[in-house]
Parts: sequence; structure tokens; C-alpha cells
Amino acid sequence: MPILQSRAIRCVVVLIVMSISSWGVAADWQLELDEDGVKHYTKKSSISPVKSFKTVTTIKASLSSLVALLNDSSQFPEWMHKTLEVEKIRDISSQESLVYQVIDAPWPAKDQDNVLYSKWSQDPSTLVVTKKIVSEPQYINEFKNRQRQQFFNAEWSLKPLAGGKVEIVYTAEIHPGVEAREWMVELLAYEMPYKTMQNLRRVSLNGYRKARFAYVREPSVEGVAMAGSSTDK
Repeated sequence: MPILQSRAIRCVVVLIVMSISSWGVAADWQLELDEDGVKHYTKKSSISPVKSFKTVTTIKASLSSLVALLNDSSQFPEWMHKTLEVEKIRDISSQESLVYQVIDAPWPAKDQDNVLYSKWSQDPSTLVVTKKIVSEPQYINEFKNRQRQQFFNAEWSLKPLAGGKVEIVYTAEIHPGVEAREWMVELLAYEMPYKTMQNLRRVSLNGYRKARFAYVREPSVEGVAMAGSSTDK
């Protein structure tokens, strides 16, 4: 599929959009599901007909192995529920990238697509690693057989815990770009994030054990840095 660039990336806008997000207001989140090691929360969005969501789990892994998994866009369709296609447009830097993503929608609705810009960072004090994602829907031309989402703002947060475990929090706010019918609300706000996190818990991290990133510092236990490990259900 040819990629046609229509404008430059608005990196400053990305940072502003993410900084004003209201996701941090914990009191607003309502627990919807708590099964199989995954907790799923939602809350009403002020800018989308689809509820915002926050999905949480904990696994045993290194930060770097999880970063490698979340960087490997070629494998997203294998574990990200209803992700039909992902094409990397380009790496902007070691911490930034652009991908084109397609979400499988039930017939006769059009599959949904978007261009997603992501950037990694790590808090030097807490060692929490964050992948912030924001859509650039006008970066490439729209396709007649697909519905361009109005926006997709998301965040993956990886918080190191004791015992070599990591708390994974996936938060997002999505506007489908069309009228949000009941099936679409269920798909975007509940089914997709919950099943994606369930799938992540089952993904083998063996192929990512040796991954290392200059922008990721692992927590240490008695002065010895933690190595990559597999998931612990």
C-alpha cells in the first residue's frame, strides 16, 4: 500500500494534547471487568461518543522486553485484538515512530484506520516507562473503503514492581469518526482493549529477552540489574 505524506508531524501538538488529558482523574474511572488477571475501567469522554478506557494487568518481565514487544509493530495483528493490518511508515528516532493501522470492523461497516505517532520516555525517578500515542489522521490520504478515525489518543505505561514484575496500564480515548452505534462502543471501549490485554499476557517474551534500549533503565535488585524474563500468570 503506498504511503502518501500530506504534512509534517506536529510534535509540539502531540505533547500538548497528551499533557491536557484528563485520564489521571482516578475518581472518574468505573471498574467494568476484573477477570483472569485483567482489570478494565471506563469513563465518559467529553470529546467522543465512545467511553475512554483503562486496562490494567501485572506480569513478570523486564521493562526492555515489554518495550521491544510494544515496538514490534509487525506482530501487532498477532495479539492486538481486531488489528487487521499495521504498516510502519518510518522511524523518526530511536524513541519515535509512525505506523498506519487498520481495525477490523464487522460487515457492512467499513474497517477503521489511522496513522499513529508514538514516543517513548522514562521517568528517571520512578523508572516508569511510557509510550504515548496520538493519531495524525491527515498525514496520509483517506481510502474509500475505510473509515478514518477522528482521533486515537493512547498511552502504555510500564511500572516496575517488586519481584521482577511490571504493572501494565493501557489507556485510550477514541473517536470513530462516525456515529457510534452500540456494537462500535462495545468493540472500541470494551472488547478490543480487554482482549488485547488478555492476549498480551499470553505472548511469549522469549524473542525479546536480549532487547536493550538506551532510553530504558532497568530497576536493580541488590545492585544487580534485572534481566528479561517471561510472563508470570
